[in-house]
Amino acid sequence: MKISNKKELNPVFRALYDQAMLLLDYGKEVVLELSEFKPKRTNAQNEYYWQFNKWVADFLNSSGLSYGEFELPYNKDIIHDIQKKIFGIETTKKMTIGEFCDYITKITVFWQERTKGKFQVPELPLIYLQKKGYDLEYNLR
Repeated sequence: MKISNKKELNPVFRALYDQAMLLLDYGKEVVLELSEFKPKRTNAQNEYYWQFNKWVADFLNSSGLSYGEFELPYNKDIIHDIQKKIFGIETTKKMTIGEFCDYITKITVFWQERTKGKFQVPELPLIYLQKKGYDLEYNLR
């Protein structure tokens, strides 16, 4: 449960206390953890990421390239797997907004270098996110 200010502290703790008491009354054990809130990547960022992967796959396919021994056409999932392998990423789900932005920059540079500058991103992340109604200033607070 996220607490943004001191006024929320008592009501949230009270609710957690009541829930814990109820569970204890029914013989259950309770674990509570407290940590700093770190904003995770947003759904809008995730949508851009998968669109980016599709752009890369479409570019590679239209260039006459294929993947692996069986010469499969590239798709967004293959591109995702390649990027995870190259950058040692298990998942993007737990990245903060900043980490995810850095990752998008890294994969963009990677594909531009691999294609000797021929792959160009059709739409920059900020423009894409703004079109989707994402308010950068609001979401970075």
